[in-house]
Amino acid sequence: MAEFTGALRVLNEMKAASVVEEYAIAGAMALAFWIEPVPTFDLDVLVFLPETPGPLVSLSSIYAWTAARGYAEKDEHVLIEGVPVQFLPSHDELADEAVRTAETLDYAGVAVRVVLPEYLVALYSEPSARTAKRRVRAAALAESPRLDRSRLEALLRRFSLEM
Repeated sequence: MAEFTGALRVLNEMKAASVVEEYAIAGAMALAFWIEPVPTFDLDVLVFLPETPGPLVSLSSIYAWTAARGYAEKDEHVLIEGVPVQFLPSHDELADEAVRTAETLDYAGVAVRVVLPEYLVALYSEPSARTAKRRVRAAALAESPRLDRSRLEALLRRFSLEM
């Protein structure tokens, strides 16, 4: 738990230092805030990156900032306080909206932005993300009493998605 809390603190430091403009926890770790946690080994973080010249998205500012603080890269992750963290630039309008509408919650005294359950279901329903594991997660979230069914249905309609 101390490692996860430490990683969350670092995410907030990255935002304060403008390394990322905004972030929101997504993926399996986000589920722990809305339903029963599921096993996972990494922390997925959707991010808005500062404007850069050119059409390519680069995570170099994240890697430089984390390396300067002694955090190592391992494959597509940065090991922050022992937690493998994968930074995922927001990739479409749905992901942008998921980050913008994320709820700020408390985890062991640390403020953390978490993608709302309706947006997690919608993100899991995108054709590029549809795997058996994600379908199971989407179904579990859809059964949660914390999920706003009308918001979910509106999202699925607006983005032409199916669960």
